[in-house]
Amino acid sequence: MSDSNPKRASENEIPILDAQSIVSNYDISLLAKSVREACQNMGFFYIKNHGISQTIIDDAFEASKKFFSEPIESKMLVSKDKFHRGYLPVGTTRYPGKAADLKDSFDIGIELPLSHPDVVAGLPLHGPNQWPNINGFREAAELYFASVKQFGFGLLRVFAKSLELEESFFINYYQNPTVLMRMLHYPPQEQAQEPESFGAYPHTDYGVITVLAQDPSGGLELQKTDGSWITAPYVPGTFVINIGDLMARWTNGLYQSNKHQVVNRTGKERFSIPFFFQPGSSCCRRMHTQLQST
Repeated sequence: MSDSNPKRASENEIPILDAQSIVSNYDISLLAKSVREACQNMGFFYIKNHGISQTIIDDAFEASKKFFSEPIESKMLVSKDKFHRGYLPVGTTRYPGKAADLKDSFDIGIELPLSHPDVVAGLPLHGPNQWPNINGFREAAELYFASVKQFGFGLLRVFAKSLELEESFFINYYQNPTVLMRMLHYPPQEQAQEPESFGAYPHTDYGVITVLAQDPSGGLELQKTDGSWITAPYVPGTFVINIGDLMARWTNGLYQSNKHQVVNRTGKERFSIPFFFQPGSSCCRRMHTQLQST
């Protein structure tokens, strides 16, 4: 775990960028330049004016809280299946040789019927979602999913522009993507059953980009190049954006995929909703080849 009292990040360390140019379909050149600077340094930035109403965000968090407040027996009725949709209980996620993460989660992906050709073919991460029997849960989750998915595709245009590529470069590989939304619940730290167990062990995300909604309790912490840690506090009206290992690899290390962790120091429950933007699995190799040639 990081220091017991990591410093709060400054705006120079984690900039707050304005997405109005995406939402209003203006020239994104200035935003792309700022994204490039952020990704060459910390690999994290906040984004404001993203165009998603606070009501949609609040409703998704409320649905998440309702689900995680259910008895474990009810949550296990929608335990994670072969399509990687559903619930994982506390203590499931752990890195080899480390204490289990103090969190549970519920995963939602793009809804595909069992008759879809990719599902019939057994393509990993493709299939139908599972839905708990909670009034309004599915509606709130699907609306949030659709809203962030649309915004994320706009953000991918900015990332392409930041790399001096055609704006449509990344979008062309998202015709049948494996994007994933994860509702996360972090119990208070004192509920840990294992020594050295905390919310999320230090890690990098493995994909392209992540769009994270935090609740006001914060808890996200980032490692700087000197090995010290800083907090990425809750900033009202923003998402936290970070790049993953695929983007770092595809840019030959120009953009940095940075280690981060979650430590719930508040003494109460914490909730967050990361949204992982992965392209279609059949496109990854083609994208890698094309990026290396540009």
